[in-house]
Amino acid sequence: MERFVISPSTPLDSEVIRSWVIAAQAGESEGQRQIYERYAGKMLLAIRRYIPGEQEALDVLQDGFLKVFGNIGGYTFKGSFEGWVRRIMVNMAIDSLRASRQLQFVGENEAMLDVLSERVEEENEPEWAGLGQRDILEAMERLTPMYRAVFNLYAIEGYGHRDIAMQLGISEGTSKSNYAKARRNLRDFLRQKLREK
Repeated sequence: MERFVISPSTPLDSEVIRSWVIAAQAGESEGQRQIYERYAGKMLLAIRRYIPGEQEALDVLQDGFLKVFGNIGGYTFKGSFEGWVRRIMVNMAIDSLRASRQLQFVGENEAMLDVLSERVEEENEPEWAGLGQRDILEAMERLTPMYRAVFNLYAIEGYGHRDIAMQLGISEGTSKSNYAKARRNLRDFLRQKLREK
């Protein structure tokens, strides 16, 4: 199975990325190859936050890049190219979950948790620094698909609950409820992990 290396975090000159995009828009395989090699590792990590299975995530990655290159002519150089690619990949991951009927959301009439007080509590807990990326990924994989999707869209991708509700076809209250429960479950798992260390 093909393995991906996360591209260096050093930013590339925007003109270099622009030249790759222009080449890919012209249908040149070299531009597509450069884009793929630069972003495949990062995008696989983004997809794995939604889809924990490696093969399923690789399938979504492949379909996502097909969509990226099929629609690259519509990229207008306004905003980050990486952000544009990430949005496509996240949407493909959510579509994959939806197609496999894994997105079943808890109703908003269940007891809501106070997200703001949890945020303050977590910010005052320095022990989270003792956890590695693998611990965090393992915790994310333990969330149900519904919790994982809402948590990622809100906490990592920066969507608001109204936008999440529209994207997933749920109510805003359901989005808030699922996010709060995902935070609680993550916190509980990470605390357990810390006790084991």
